[in-house]
Amino acid sequence: MYLKALEIYGFKSFANKVKMPLKPGITCIVGPNGCGKSNVVDSLKWCIGEMSWKSLRMPSMMDVIFAGTTKRQAQNMGEVAMTFDNESRKLPLDFSEVTVTRKIYRSEESEYFINKVQCRLKDIREMFLDTGIGTDGYAIIDQGEVETVLSSSAEQRRELFEEAAGVSKYKAKREEAGRKLEKVEIDLNRLADSMVLLDEQIKKLDKEAAKARLQQKYKEELTGGEISLLLREGDAFAARSTEAAARLEPIKKELGEIAVAMTGLEGEIAALTLTLSQKGEEQRVLKEAMSSVKTDKVQAEGRIVAGDGMLAEIAAQRESLGTSERRNSEKLAVTAPRIEELRLKLSSDEGGLPALQAEYEASAAALAGVADQMRAADEAADNMAREMNEAYSREMEISNKIAVTGSNIGHHNEAKAGLEKDINDIGSAVTVIEARIEELKARSAALSAELNAEKEKAAAAEARARELSDRISQIDFRLSDIREKKAWNSSRLEAILAQGEHDTYWVGINGVLNSGIAGVKGTLRHLLSIRKEDRVTVDDALGRFLDSVVCDTAASAQEAIEYLKHLGKGRCRFLILERAPAAPAQPDGWSAPNAQRMLDKISCDAAYLPLVTGLLAGVYSSGSAVHGPFWVTGGVDEVVSNEPYWEEEGDLKGQITALDAETAALETERNGLLPQLDEARNAGNAAGERGRALDIDFHKNETEAAGAGDDLRLKRESLALSQSEKEKAASAVAAAEGEFAALVENKAALGAATETKKAEQAALGEKKNALHDEFARQKEELGGRKANLDNYRQNLEALKGELARAEGDLASLTEEKSHFEERRAELASREERYKGEIASSRARLAELMHDLAEKEIIDRSMEDELNEMRSTMARLNANLADNRALSSENEKIRYQIETELATIAARADETAKRMADEWNVTPAEARERYAGIDADHDRVLFLRRRVAEMGNVNMTAPEEYEALTQRYNFMNSQVEDLNRAKADLRSAINKINDTTRENFKVTFDKVRVYFKEIYSLLFNGGEADLVLTMPDNLLETGVEILAHPPGKKLVSITQLSGGEKALTALALLFSFFRVNPSPFCVMDEADAPLDEANVERFVRLIKEFSATTQFIVITHNKRTMEAADTLYGVTMEELGVSKLISVDLKRATNLATQEQPVGV
Repeated sequence: MYLKALEIYGFKSFANKVKMPLKPGITCIVGPNGCGKSNVVDSLKWCIGEMSWKSLRMPSMMDVIFAGTTKRQAQNMGEVAMTFDNESRKLPLDFSEVTVTRKIYRSEESEYFINKVQCRLKDIREMFLDTGIGTDGYAIIDQGEVETVLSSSAEQRRELFEEAAGVSKYKAKREEAGRKLEKVEIDLNRLADSMVLLDEQIKKLDKEAAKARLQQKYKEELTGGEISLLLREGDAFAARSTEAAARLEPIKKELGEIAVAMTGLEGEIAALTLTLSQKGEEQRVLKEAMSSVKTDKVQAEGRIVAGDGMLAEIAAQRESLGTSERRNSEKLAVTAPRIEELRLKLSSDEGGLPALQAEYEASAAALAGVADQMRAADEAADNMAREMNEAYSREMEISNKIAVTGSNIGHHNEAKAGLEKDINDIGSAVTVIEARIEELKARSAALSAELNAEKEKAAAAEARARELSDRISQIDFRLSDIREKKAWNSSRLEAILAQGEHDTYWVGINGVLNSGIAGVKGTLRHLLSIRKEDRVTVDDALGRFLDSVVCDTAASAQEAIEYLKHLGKGRCRFLILERAPAAPAQPDGWSAPNAQRMLDKISCDAAYLPLVTGLLAGVYSSGSAVHGPFWVTGGVDEVVSNEPYWEEEGDLKGQITALDAETAALETERNGLLPQLDEARNAGNAAGERGRALDIDFHKNETEAAGAGDDLRLKRESLALSQSEKEKAASAVAAAEGEFAALVENKAALGAATETKKAEQAALGEKKNALHDEFARQKEELGGRKANLDNYRQNLEALKGELARAEGDLASLTEEKSHFEERRAELASREERYKGEIASSRARLAELMHDLAEKEIIDRSMEDELNEMRSTMARLNANLADNRALSSENEKIRYQIETELATIAARADETAKRMADEWNVTPAEARERYAGIDADHDRVLFLRRRVAEMGNVNMTAPEEYEALTQRYNFMNSQVEDLNRAKADLRSAINKINDTTRENFKVTFDKVRVYFKEIYSLLFNGGEADLVLTMPDNLLETGVEILAHPPGKKLVSITQLSGGEKALTALALLFSFFRVNPSPFCVMDEADAPLDEANVERFVRLIKEFSATTQFIVITHNKRTMEAADTLYGVTMEELGVSKLISVDLKRATNLATQEQPVGV
């Protein structure tokens, strides 16, 4: 899979549609700063879903649309399309080619397409998950952001590892499952509340049915009465409508007659309007003709005036021609004598030139003889000087060699002394480094022991935190369960208490118990202790006495009765302890099989035992049946009561009290555990932080120890090298001293030879100077003769030039004289032509004046006719206005009658609509059903009052009961489904976590190995490593980077230079490509911080990886350009508009190296 093409239109500076075909391998994009190269990268990011306008370097997302220039308008839409080759099916679509398109409009609407099918942004992002392509992936590296992977936090750096591990989709699924799980919890809580409310509603619906039936009976009778009254109203409306229709008929007839008359008038007006229009058009044509005649008249007058002006101009030209002719004659009279004078003077001066020429040639011959002698002397002097220079050169060369040899002797001695000092210094440094290595080894051992101790502390703290967290989770789960049970019990208690308010005995008992009357002990039910399994049989045995109030004396009971009478509500049964009977003898029934006294199933205070014994005398149970002296009860074991408030109130209150107590205990325990959990977590975090700090210190120490070992090895190698160089320096000193002595001897011999040559050179110099003086004298004499000859020749040439100019002037004047006659004839011809044109224009002007007068007469006649027709039109319009006024008056009367009819019809329709809306019956059906009913208005009012007094009654109680029951069962099934879904989601999250941990760990280990390898390759040595911040928590751990460039101590990555940071980041990114190659990688000036050597390594690396990943590189570096298969250039021929040009470098190279055939 690779990026096959990129299309940009209206995005940022790309105003025109640009298509960039791409191939596997390396593609470079080059161009000057500010031409729009980085906009190509921004278009790729934007197309795959980037939503941050800051990341796109714009003030808002709308600004990515081309904003226009001084010569171009702004675009209304921006569009980018990316086409991928998907033969490998890496994208989860069954297409061999996939095109992703994104559009944005100035209306702030966006559209997304996959293969021209509209989709969501979420679909595009999910399609690119785990491919390395995406807004959070490692496929696109912005300008200046190659170091972001280093400057980001350890947790942010983890996202790149997740993308490389292919767990991004699992992470997205886990987050989605978490959201679904939260929704399931909310739905469960909502359903629990709804089911409680439904249960209460179901119990209330039963009593409402009877009231609904009675109200239904009243409503049926009321319906018949009201419909009968409405039928009477309808008949009255029909009679009124007939009477109004009779009044309307003559009005309509009169309106028809007026309409016919108005139509005739309108026809006459239309015919007259047409005639007026035609006459107006004829008048317009006539006026246009008059205007044309007037225009021609003005033109004729203009031609006459122009002709007169041209005649005056010709007269002026004729006068000027006469003046020129007189001036020409005067010049001809002067020029001819001057020519004869110049010819005579030239002939006289040409005779003296030969004598001057002979004198000059004799002087030149004498000068040539002296020059030959001087050249011979110069050659001899030059040869002597050359010999002297060669002698001087040899002497200087030997002197230089002597100086160099002496300097070399000094240098060798200095080098020897320096090497001896270096040997001593290196020996001392070796001793210091060996001691430092031992110190670092000891520190590593101490750090390792301390690190292991901190890891044990962190593990213990984490185990304690997990234990406390599990207990708190259990408490939270139990508290949630308690809250649900308490809400259920409270709701149930409230419901049964509300139901009990309608029971007179219940109200009476609660009134007595809350009155504070002395001697009142409480209800018998609450004074007895009964096991749950015996409650049904005890209820049967005690019957109505179970909810009676126990009093000490009859006076207390009487006081309570008076109290209830005073309140005006409630009734109560009383059991008086002082009147309790003595225990009777055991009846014969005890011999029955499985018989058990009811008294044995009850426990109570001794004070109440006589009373209970008297009540249960002769009562026993056998199985589920209860037998008394003259009665027996039995049946099914499950009993449903219509009055649950008697037996359930106490149980519910007891359960609520117990739940409150348990809640308080659990919250107390939870509040006590929370500080312990925080303490354990803080201890674990502190131990973890210390452990990570110690781990980093340990690695730093180990790295420093390795560096010290390298330094020790280098120092020892330097020591051996220095000793060898010292021996070489001693040998060089001895050789240089021998060479120095030989050079001094050669220099003395050359000095003696040079002195002899100096005497010979002085004699030649004197002879040479004498010859030079003679040559200068004769040369000066020859120059004077030459100047005289040249002056004579120049004077002759000046005379010849003046003669030629005079002859030329004579010819010009003669030619000008011949043209005067031609000019005079031309002026006469033009004068005759203009006189003819003036005469014809005056004749045409007379014709036009006559035509214009005739047309003005016709125009006045037409204007009179039009005025008469306009007067007729005004009369007809007045008649039409009168008819319209009469029609308007009749229309008002018709409108009043029709309004009355409409009102009657509306009230009749309202009556019919009321029948339809309230009783769903038409008037015809009402007459058929209710015509025989004698409606009584008072009876109808009485029924309305009774229905209103009954208030709101639920008429659909039975149907609602059934619907609520079905809904309750449906909700119960939903709760079961949600619980199953909850379990499934938790299982899915656990599986996703397991897969994420496994894939992340495997990928991290691979990236770590490749990172070390590529780092060493890029830095030509050095060490680097990747460390997990929380190795035991692979789902949340971050990733730290440790880097140790060669020859440097271990430092923080923030202290690295710009180039080192860039190389470290590139090493990590290429490690990701090793593990999970992205289909393509875009780098915007990633090589900018690198020097030449590092650029070479960078280029080798992308060449190596280009076999599996397509690289698109924006660069200014020539080395990077040389590595490209295809080169694109971005330019701005038009300011503000980017343009793209391309070169296939492979093809260009093949064409350049291809051998061309040689033509014959």
